[in-house]
Amino acid sequence: MHKTRDVEIDAEAFADAFAGRSVTVRHHLADHPLFTLDAIAELADRLPADSVRRERGDLPLANYGQYVDVGEGPPSATIRDVERNGIRVSLRDIHQAPEYAELINELLDEVEELVGGREGGMTQRAGYLFITAPASTTPMHFDVEHSFLLQIKGVKHVSVAAFQDDPSALRREFDRYVDGRECDFAAMQAVAETFTITPGLGVYLPSYVPHWVETEAGISISFSIPFHTRYVEQAEAVSRINKRMRKLHLSPRPAGESEPIDKTKAAVIRSWLKLQEARKRLPT
Repeated sequence: MHKTRDVEIDAEAFADAFAGRSVTVRHHLADHPLFTLDAIAELADRLPADSVRRERGDLPLANYGQYVDVGEGPPSATIRDVERNGIRVSLRDIHQAPEYAELINELLDEVEELVGGREGGMTQRAGYLFITAPASTTPMHFDVEHSFLLQIKGVKHVSVAAFQDDPSALRREFDRYVDGRECDFAAMQAVAETFTITPGLGVYLPSYVPHWVETEAGISISFSIPFHTRYVEQAEAVSRINKRMRKLHLSPRPAGESEPIDKTKAAVIRSWLKLQEARKRLPT
């Protein structure tokens, strides 16, 4: 067992699961002063507006569409009333607040020792908080990054469809998701493993694996520490190119199948982004 100051991770289980499936972890953050409802509410008002998302808490689990903001007034008021208002609040990139950045880096410094050189090593780091009304849902989605989802308050059921025995099905569903097409949620449910996390428990979520969440009665607070690897960053660029190629009725190779092709696609995306930034700086 590899023990950080606040998180316990079975090093052997994590190494075996990395980038493929989920495993549970334990933590000692449930009583941390940064995760009281008042501390989180105060943080929400300090974050930039685009780091705060307020959505209905009763969204359908499958094939949900675009994000719709339902928040009114200061985010702190929504959070303090979350037991009654039926809203799910996501605070993104909380490492923008120095005290949260310090905790995130302490935790991920030691996670980085376990990741080592896998997928080119850890790169970008971040932190999220999820505050949800009783009996809420988080629709099925794919995350670019790896993450540890740590439960602070309440009960959360996290379902993960890793498709370990059928990687082609995982690629098919990912392409559908990226392209904005309807995924086969029934197929995901058929292979999903559900992890029930309570205060003191958490789950490792690998990148590019679909998952969805349901909570029970009472408020749920979860703390997520996501991180990228060099491979994940390249795969994200490849997926953007592949999406455009499929629109042209081409059949691009998926990320990870050809390193030279992946590098070329990533270089194209980097050049395109630089061009967009240069255009923004041009006088109108």
